[in-house]
Amino acid sequence: MRLSHTLLWEAVELQNCLLLCRSITHAQRMSAALERAGVRAWITRPPLGLTNKGCGYAVRISAQDQERAMRELSLVRLLPERVFLVTDDGGYREIYLR
Repeated sequence: MRLSHTLLWEAVELQNCLLLCRSITHAQRMSAALERAGVRAWITRPPLGLTNKGCGYAVRISAQDQERAMRELSLVRLLPERVFLVTDDGGYREIYLR
């Protein structure tokens, strides 16, 4: 007798946060600090409308790492200008820093 097992995988998309930076150098330093702390981080360009600067940069992280990332960035004095949560419908909601 042969048993057959079927595994069902459900694709779960994790929410992301965008940490807006004032320059590419700021984004690179933030990304490096986060990676050293074990937080995966990617430098990207923010969508139009999230920044009033045409040359802005952002660091994308998982939303579940947001609190840890902010603690680490605070320790090295590299806080972002603004933080946005990427919503389920593809929009953005600003998270206000305390």
